[in-house]
Amino acid sequence: MSAIDEGLFAPIRGEEQWVTIRGRDRGNPVVMILGGAGAGLSALAPLFAPWEAEWTVAQWDQPGAGWTVAKNGPPAELSFDRIAADGLAAVEHVLQRLGAEKLVLFCLSGGSIPGLKMIKARPDLFAAYVAQGQVTSWSRMEALSYRMLLGQARGRGDAAAVADLEGIGPPPWSDVTADAVHGTYANAFTPAEAAAAPAELWATVRSPPRDAAWRPRDLAPVDPYATSLEAFGRLKPELAAFDAESLGLTFDVPMLFFQGQQDHHTPAEEVEAYAAKLHAPLVRYIPLPEAGHSAIFMADRMLALLNEHVSALA
Repeated sequence: MSAIDEGLFAPIRGEEQWVTIRGRDRGNPVVMILGGAGAGLSALAPLFAPWEAEWTVAQWDQPGAGWTVAKNGPPAELSFDRIAADGLAAVEHVLQRLGAEKLVLFCLSGGSIPGLKMIKARPDLFAAYVAQGQVTSWSRMEALSYRMLLGQARGRGDAAAVADLEGIGPPPWSDVTADAVHGTYANAFTPAEAAAAPAELWATVRSPPRDAAWRPRDLAPVDPYATSLEAFGRLKPELAAFDAESLGLTFDVPMLFFQGQQDHHTPAEEVEAYAAKLHAPLVRYIPLPEAGHSAIFMADRMLALLNEHVSALA
């Protein structure tokens, strides 16, 4: 048994980008977590600590996110194709470091857009694709999300939420501040998600131990909300036009969807309908009745799903 706990700036297509790899046994299957644009998830290493006994967990701070943007500043060019290309280079780096042939790509929300592009381009690198909060047709999802949120706010008599949502009007929105208002409600934790992410976890994320390998010691952290909003604003025209079906419905790797049934950002009915159209070695849609768009914070539940549905594929 050989453990690994490293964080370093890896040369990714001509730029140093932050990659962490953590696990108790290098021989365990590898999972790489890919968040939405602007989301530097390496800082959330404590959340995924329960996974490290059975999986080797890789995190990559993509261009414009986390420690990568702290070191390099905002990228001159940002597109989903660029993120996908850099992501493939990050995957190759992780596999080379571990001496592994393939890994499981676990995509969260907007990370599912470059994620689909990555598995289309290089299926040989991936044992499986897992999505939590899969983006299908952004324009269709956004419109459905708005109707759901406004209808529910009216139904429960939440005057403040109704005023906020009526104030921005239905999508599409030209101003990202309207998207931020929508996101406040669409991304709200369910009770199960809130209970699974206690205050002690967030304290460790905000103030990691001085010797924590998942963060560099010579850089000041960036504001994750600001970087996410900036990246979202730059990618919004591309996002607004995105439809996953345009990439084709046939994939060469197993496709799994862990979907919160209370997800008001990427609604479950859209994800289930998309999954039903796919052709792949395995397609599996797993509904999570207790979860919303932030099911990933239910780390123990996600680990159980990985072990039940994905471990044998890896």
